[in-house]
Amino acid sequence: MFELASLMPSQDGGHHAIKGFAFQFDASLMRILDNPSTPVEVEGAQDISVQSFHIQVKHRSSQYRLSKIAPAVRQMMRQFAADQSARFALYCHFPDRDPGETLRLTQTELDAALGDLSESYKVDLKAWFLKAFEINFAPDFDTQFRTVLARLKRVLRADSDSEALCWHAVIHHHIRDVVLRRPPGDRYLALTDLKELVYDARSAVFEASYAQVCGHEKYLRLIRDQYKSSTAHVPPRERLFVIECNSQTHILDLVDVASLLRYRYFAGESPPPYIAFRGIADLKRIKHALWQAREHFHDGFDYGGAEYSASSIINPPMPGYGIKLIDYDLLPSLVGRMHMHEVHDFYINEPAVNPFNYSRTRHIATDGPSDLKVIFKGAK
Repeated sequence: MFELASLMPSQDGGHHAIKGFAFQFDASLMRILDNPSTPVEVEGAQDISVQSFHIQVKHRSSQYRLSKIAPAVRQMMRQFAADQSARFALYCHFPDRDPGETLRLTQTELDAALGDLSESYKVDLKAWFLKAFEINFAPDFDTQFRTVLARLKRVLRADSDSEALCWHAVIHHHIRDVVLRRPPGDRYLALTDLKELVYDARSAVFEASYAQVCGHEKYLRLIRDQYKSSTAHVPPRERLFVIECNSQTHILDLVDVASLLRYRYFAGESPPPYIAFRGIADLKRIKHALWQAREHFHDGFDYGGAEYSASSIINPPMPGYGIKLIDYDLLPSLVGRMHMHEVHDFYINEPAVNPFNYSRTRHIATDGPSDLKVIFKGAK
């Protein structure tokens, strides 16, 4: 088993701050595992929320004192005053309290914790809050970590502690991204999200290993087989293809790739795919080459010299466009305006950042856009 103490810095303020954040992430992960069918909100109204049950998380190295939890009590009391249907818990570690112990405040303790604010709340409201609030004493950082790791190993069917630790790191990175990139009120996670995240990571590891062991041509054939459709019907979904380019990229390869994607996905009731070429300095040359190849596309510019319009590229003024070509830097303009079902990121150096939080995302390593001609040629 891993000794976390050997991985931690000396006992200083930075160490305690990092440990506190990690402790909160693991506490969030525990709630997700405890509620497999219910989305859990992180860093919303409180550190963790499961429907109307809100949890604040603390990890302290000092002994328990009412003054240590008073700021958290004041914050939760303020929230309860606005919504009496809510329930609250302080999930906290203090070295002098037994894990699993539950404590409820007395009226005197609540008044002391609220301090000068106590007179701001009616007696009945404070009495109701005492019934809606409890303190749950938690295990220490190392113990909680080992519990989370064991549960992840079981839920994700990891073969070893090392594999479980790998997925633990992947999940922590994902939770951090959710907190940093999504606005408050939109930071929900469910167990199905984490399982899909790990599945995608496993696939990426397998594909990278496959390419290294079996060679690039066999790797491309593997990806091509995965993109082959088992039926002639193409599900009607909004799809985005992000394709990284470099100095060796030939413009005609991009035209060929756009043509293949249009042929593969603009069929039946399926809408035209969005295509974003990443790392291209002059998108005008690609547009000119596409027009010369008679590939009809819409780019959100209704006429020469017009301003870009996100609503126009989502709902083009004229029918018949088989491709929606969008500048990679303009992708955030679509967020909140339409639902992107799938994002396919073909990258050379680093995976692209996906602004569409709820899309099914796949990152695929390539040597360049010419690889996509192998993957999608005959993929229909």
